[in-house]
Amino acid sequence: MATTGQSRARVGRRELTSMLTLLIATHAFLNYPNEASVSGLEAAWMEPIISGVVALIAFLVMDGLFRRFFPGVGLLDVIKIALGKYLSVVLSLALAAYFILVTAAIMRQFVETVIITVLPSTPIVVVSALFIIAVGYVATCGLEAVVRVAQLAFPLFVLGILGLCLLTMNWWHPVLLLPFWGTGVQSIALGSLRTSSVFVNILLLTVIYPHAKDHRDLRKVGVHSTIYGVLLLVAFLLVYHMVFAPTETAKLSSPIYSVARLIHIGRFVQRIESIYIFIWVSAAVLKMSITTWAATYILTYTFDWPTYRPIIPAIGLLCWAVSLFPSDVISVVRTEYSTVMTWSWVVIFVLPLVFLLVGMMRQRMKRGAPSV
Repeated sequence: MATTGQSRARVGRRELTSMLTLLIATHAFLNYPNEASVSGLEAAWMEPIISGVVALIAFLVMDGLFRRFFPGVGLLDVIKIALGKYLSVVLSLALAAYFILVTAAIMRQFVETVIITVLPSTPIVVVSALFIIAVGYVATCGLEAVVRVAQLAFPLFVLGILGLCLLTMNWWHPVLLLPFWGTGVQSIALGSLRTSSVFVNILLLTVIYPHAKDHRDLRKVGVHSTIYGVLLLVAFLLVYHMVFAPTETAKLSSPIYSVARLIHIGRFVQRIESIYIFIWVSAAVLKMSITTWAATYILTYTFDWPTYRPIIPAIGLLCWAVSLFPSDVISVVRTEYSTVMTWSWVVIFVLPLVFLLVGMMRQRMKRGAPSV
């Protein structure tokens, strides 16, 4: 394992919970509300609940296997045990590529939304360059710095979303949430599976297991971060669908900005979307910093490099280049929906479980016990 800066990193339960909750809840600022609305319409708020339950079940199974067979190690160690030295490199590179693609997709969506809503005359290269510089700087500071910033930003972020929901109360029309099942049970279930990629916190937590101050706290971290993230997404989706008609919810380019523009309570409480732009951009930088750090950490661990910092500029430039590759943001959304979002549940839930089960059987075989 890499020794400089990474093996010494130790993070507590509260910091990890804040970081992983933000990793989920930031999707309220992205295209997630639109995608959930396409498949669920009036019942879109059910999708994060269903996805969250699936994520919790998968995590509890993983956590049980980690506690019994792999105490104190992370998913990358398990992959080596399960697949051996050479095949584990291929799978680790695939995980790093996944985090790079996620970072690039988020970057392009945020950059396009910033240009449309705030800086219409600014070239996309300039805005995206500023984003990647900020992301690279935060990621360079390391895991401990990222989780501490997340802990500081967490109350502001939660109050921002809840405040947004409450300040639009005069626009609420609960009748827009009917019919109760929206597009139907089957469509909601399939939509929940496709959009379960928002719970990437499960995958990241298994990767950074060795960095927890107390491994006994990790079960609480996974459960609490998932539940908090579900509650925030459900709250926003309920409000989103109470203020906009079902046919509109799938078409708005920036759901949270559109909701913020509706706030109008008296003479002085209006046009406060600029406050939400600050929260929105800060959340984007923090989320991309986490995924960028995860990609560099996986590469550093896989190739046993002494430190991750020198490769962050290269990873940042790669994310920047990939984000600019599609011709427009519609292509980004379509590609993300057809590939990243549709198949992320395999990467986040299925593959870690497979690695853990194979690693468990190999360990039992080495000890001479039956591999069942």
